[in-house]
Amino acid sequence: MKNQQSVAVAARPIFELLKNKLEAEHLNRFVAIEPISGEFFVGDTMSEAIGDSRRKYPDRLVHTFRIGHAAAVHFGMQTR
Repeated sequence: MKNQQSVAVAARPIFELLKNKLEAEHLNRFVAIEPISGEFFVGDTMSEAIGDSRRKYPDRLVHTFRIGHAAAVHFGMQTR
């Protein structure tokens, strides 16, 4: 896969298949999904998950999700 958008589109259905198991076992952690192989890498940080995937697949892009969250990264101020 050549661009991040196509990787994100291909990774989403894999994430949806894994979502319940990941949320039960790894809530609030990060998962990097390499969609060609279907393999996934869980880490405490986004960098850890991506780093693990890059060690195995250095020339492939991954898409990262934060387990149990709508987005991998949140920007902005939290309101009370």
